[in-house]
Amino acid sequence: MDWIETIEVRSYRWPETQKAIARFKQISKAFKEKGVREIQLLQSLAIDNDLNISISWEGDAPTTGKSRLGLQLAAAFAEFGQIHHSGWLNHGSPEK
Repeated sequence: MDWIETIEVRSYRWPETQKAIARFKQISKAFKEKGVREIQLLQSLAIDNDLNISISWEGDAPTTGKSRLGLQLAAAFAEFGQIHHSGWLNHGSPEK
């Protein structure tokens, strides 16, 4: 079953947000792992300091909902602010 892993970063100040975005652009291409469909960085429209790294996976999720890649990304971005790391099962889209 497909699943999505999210690493939410609430940075302490705007300069940390900018550094986190720059870091993502540097390392995002370096992470090639089996089962990864896509890695995206999202920024909140309401709170500029909130970022969300979203990893779309193909295949079974680990029981913890946290992959080795996700744990590495969470650790890499922890210096920029508070981290919330979780996994989500993908049940698809509504039928048309």
